[in-house]
Amino acid sequence: MRLFRKNRWAPLILAGPSFIVYTYFVIVSILFSINYSLTKWNAISKPVYVGAKNYTTMLTNPDFGTVMQNTAIALIAALVIQVIFGLVFAYLIYRTRHGFRTFRALVFLPVVLSQAAVSLMFTLVFNSDISPINRILEAIGLGFFRHNWLSDPNIVLYTVLTPMIYQYIGLYVIIFLAGMQSIPEEIIESGFVDGASSFRVFWNIVIPTQWDIIFICTILITTGTFKSFEQSYIMTWGGPGVHSAFIAVYMYFRTFVDGNYGYGSAIAVFILLASLFITFVLNMITRRLDY
Repeated sequence: MRLFRKNRWAPLILAGPSFIVYTYFVIVSILFSINYSLTKWNAISKPVYVGAKNYTTMLTNPDFGTVMQNTAIALIAALVIQVIFGLVFAYLIYRTRHGFRTFRALVFLPVVLSQAAVSLMFTLVFNSDISPINRILEAIGLGFFRHNWLSDPNIVLYTVLTPMIYQYIGLYVIIFLAGMQSIPEEIIESGFVDGASSFRVFWNIVIPTQWDIIFICTILITTGTFKSFEQSYIMTWGGPGVHSAFIAVYMYFRTFVDGNYGYGSAIAVFILLASLFITFVLNMITRRLDY
């Protein structure tokens, strides 16, 4: 230990390998993607420089507009539902005296399951031929609510969003629960002693202390939404058309199915810039609310 303190190169030696790996697989990959986004390339022949043509084609494509609308709806729904339910469920578990560990384990269980397995399970649940949901609706006299959940363009997006949002609520419950456990117990008890209800303690004490964690969760939800792939791909292949496709699914089909790697790289760069922009906006909003 004393040797490392005297050697000013020790931090560089320790951090060097990680920095090199990160630079190569992240920074260099981003630079390559930017370069390829300016070309027409099928991964076989030599790339042909086309300038910003891929970006203009992307932004004027109606399918891209639909995909971005789907992604925006998914992001808003995930932010509202996962953050609100995450906070509420975390507070309920936090105030639970008996069965705390059991509830904590149960709520986190869906998170450890494979996204592919959960998506396949919900594909069977919403299948128009064997759908338990349709049979339950018929059994209780609500058969007029029957739908082809995976093929109706008007509702297929929300069908795909169901497993996507459901699976990761538990993750944010655990994150918020960890933040609540860091609140000094004396502060919570003083609120109850002063006559505050459980709701007032939650609203006036717990939530104001969780702004930093809420911001972290919004970043995780934002990046997760822009990377969403398995649910849409497995359940509907993004169809019908692109009515249930997210931007990552759209990028996959344009890149690996159509073989247009330049266009796919342009979409990847757009995803990166959009994620950075939304993160910046959320950071500004969170800072203002915290202030």
